Amino acid sequence: MTTTADLDRQEPTATQQIGWLVQDTVTMTWRDLIRTQRQPEMLSFAVVMGVFFLLLFYWVFGGAIAAGAGVDYIQYLVPGIFVITSLTGAQQTGTGLAADLSEGVTDRFRSLPMSQFAVIAGRTIADALRNVVGILLVAAVGYLLGFRFASVGGAIGAIALAVGVGYAFSWMNAAIAAQVRSAEMVGMLSMFWLFPLMLASTVFTPSEQMPGWLQAFAKWQPISVVGDAARDLSNGIPAGDAVAWSIIWIVALLVVFVPLAVAAYRRSR
Repeated sequence: MTTTADLDRQEPTATQQIGWLVQDTVTMTWRDLIRTQRQPEMLSFAVVMGVFFLLLFYWVFGGAIAAGAGVDYIQYLVPGIFVITSLTGAQQTGTGLAADLSEGVTDRFRSLPMSQFAVIAGRTIADALRNVVGILLVAAVGYLLGFRFASVGGAIGAIALAVGVGYAFSWMNAAIAAQVRSAEMVGMLSMFWLFPLMLASTVFTPSEQMPGWLQAFAKWQPISVVGDAARDLSNGIPAGDAVAWSIIWIVALLVVFVPLAVAAYRRSR
């Protein structure tokens, strides 16, 4: 006869484990979203940075770039700013996780009967949802400047790709944060990859306007690939290959940095 003690000793099934993981992730996501209500500057920073780059490049450099590249610059620029907004928001994953590690918040999570993977997963999902809000606000400012989506489907696709690449980079920032455990250091290290990739990309200007030795890198690095795909979708241009390469980049980044982030987090005791 099977007793209650025997049932308690039984290993949970795979379905139960997945259910608990999903439940823990939802809980952690909700925790981080509530934190946004108490710290609205977390959302404001990403939005302000996106709008800042939009206005800076449109008003200061837009005329020169448009004349040299022969493009409608507002239609060219805004989809790329979606990606920049998402990447700026992804930085908050690293700084927030590093702050929790240094302040001992994650020690309390480890003492609870919950999935430790959910701690990072919940944070990255919450940051991705905040990025959606930031991108929509950037799109609203773009509309005031004359930007228009060619279709609703294209708008959804462009925003989804921008959020997707930001989500992938959130895991990279989480891996950095779990390793260094300092919010200030995470912010500094993030600049080393964000600004070179951002400025040496096709977000602000076509790769044909760059030096020959830089063109190949600028064209195929992830920010450019996703930015070009978002631009084509926004403007109603066939974007099958660009979307495929964007998905490949997003998946590749997740495959590399999700295990690294989880392993680094588990070592950071």
